[in-house]
Amino acid sequence: MSIASILNIAKSAMFAQQASIQISANNIANVNTKGYCRLDPDLREAPLIPTDYGLLGNGVEIAGLVRYFDKFLEATIAQRNTDLQEQKTAVAYFERIESILSEDSSNLATNVMEFFNGWHELSADPANLTRRSNLAAKGANLARTIRNLYAELSGLQRELDQQVQREVDEINRLTASIADLNGKIIALGSSSQSEASDYLNQRTELLKELSGKIKITSFEDENGGLTILTENGSALVDRTRSWKLQTQFNSDTGFRMIAWNDGTGNLSDITNKISSGRVKAILDMRDKYLGNGFIADLNNLAGTIITEVNNLHKEGYGLNGTDKVPFFQETTTDFARDMDLSMQIKEDVRYIAAALSSDDYSGNDNALRIASLIDTDVVIDGQNTRFSTFISTIMNNIGGLTKAAQQLSEHEESSMKIMEQQRESRSGVSIDEELAKLMKYQYAYQAAARLISVADEMFQTMLGVGR
Repeated sequence: MSIASILNIAKSAMFAQQASIQISANNIANVNTKGYCRLDPDLREAPLIPTDYGLLGNGVEIAGLVRYFDKFLEATIAQRNTDLQEQKTAVAYFERIESILSEDSSNLATNVMEFFNGWHELSADPANLTRRSNLAAKGANLARTIRNLYAELSGLQRELDQQVQREVDEINRLTASIADLNGKIIALGSSSQSEASDYLNQRTELLKELSGKIKITSFEDENGGLTILTENGSALVDRTRSWKLQTQFNSDTGFRMIAWNDGTGNLSDITNKISSGRVKAILDMRDKYLGNGFIADLNNLAGTIITEVNNLHKEGYGLNGTDKVPFFQETTTDFARDMDLSMQIKEDVRYIAAALSSDDYSGNDNALRIASLIDTDVVIDGQNTRFSTFISTIMNNIGGLTKAAQQLSEHEESSMKIMEQQRESRSGVSIDEELAKLMKYQYAYQAAARLISVADEMFQTMLGVGR
C-alpha cells in the first residue's frame, strides 16, 4: 500500500466524520421540531483494493442516511388520532350545548312553573284584569324563553353546518399537499434517500392531521408514493394525484352533505359513510344531538304545551264571552321557533278563557283545569311524563353525554401520549445520545487528521533518504 493510499484513507475518514458531525448537529437543531425523525449516517467500508498482499481496506464512505421511522407505530398513531379528534370535538360541542341548556333550562323550568301558577292565581279572582295581564306576561315570558333557547341551539347547528364546509376545504388542502409531496419524494427515486427525509417528515405530519378529520387507509409503494383511501374505498390521494371532497345542500334538511368527486364531475354521497374523526363528531352534533336531539326535544315540549293549553283554553269562555280562542299562536311546525301568544290574547286579556260555562264568564273552572296540567302526565314525543320531568331529563341527557365524551377523550388522550412517547424513543432526538456521538465523531476526525500527519512524515522521510 502506498503513502497516497494512506492519505486517501485518511481523507475519506475525515470527510465521513465531518459529515457525521453535521448530521448529528442537525438532529440537535431539530430536537423540538414536530414530526422530525432523527438521522444517522450509514457508514460502510469503502470497496477493497487489490495489492500484492491481497485485498486491503480503502477507507470509509457514507452509503446514505438511516431514518428512524416506525411505519407500524405511525399508522397506529394515525388511527388513534382519528378517535381522539372525534372525542375532543364531541367534548367541545357537548360542553357548549350544556352551557346553553344549563343557563336557559333553569329559566325554562321556572317560567313553566310560573306560567301554570299564573293560572292558579287567576282562578282566585278570574275577573281581575291585573291578574289576567300578569298571566299573559308569564305566557309571553315562557314563549320568549323557548324561542331564545331554540335560537341558540339552532344557531349552533348552523355554525356546525358551516364548519362542515371548512373541514372539507381543509381535507382538500391536506390531500393536495400530500400529493405534491408524493411527487417530490418519487422524483428522488426512493423514499429511503436522504434528500427525501424532510419531505417524508412533512408528509407524515400531514397524514396525521388528515387522519384526525376522517378515518382513512393509507399504504406506500416501492417508490415512496402514498395512496390514501376513505373507509369506503374512495381515493383521496394516489401518488401525485388527489381527489376532492365537496359539499352539497340537502333539500330535505337544508344542511350540507359531503360528496366525493371522481374527477369527472360525478358525485357520490359519503356523509353516512364517515364513521369516525372530527368530521363525524361535527355531523353527529348537527344532525343527531341537535337536529334529532335537543332541538327536537324543545320542539316537542313547546308543541305539547301549546296543544294541551290551547285544547283546554278553546273549550272555555273569556271574560268578554268569546270561546274557541287559542291562548298560544297555533302552528303545525317549528313550535319552539314560533311560540307566542295568540293575537287575541295580545290585544285583550279578557279573551283569556278562565271560565268553563257560558252561564258565568267570570268563572274559574277552566283556569283550574289548565293550572292542573303542571301536575298531570301528558304525552311528549310518545312518552307519558310531566313537563318538569321532561325538562329535567333534557338536562340529565346532556350531562351524561358530556361526561361520557370527556371520559372517552381522556382515555384516548392517555393512549395517544403513550404512543407518542414510544415514537419519541424510536424516532425522536436524544440530546445525550447526540452529544456522545459528537465526541465519537470528533475523536475519529482527530485520529484521521493524525493519520495524515503520519503519512506526511513518512513522505518526508522518503525524501530524506533520496538526498
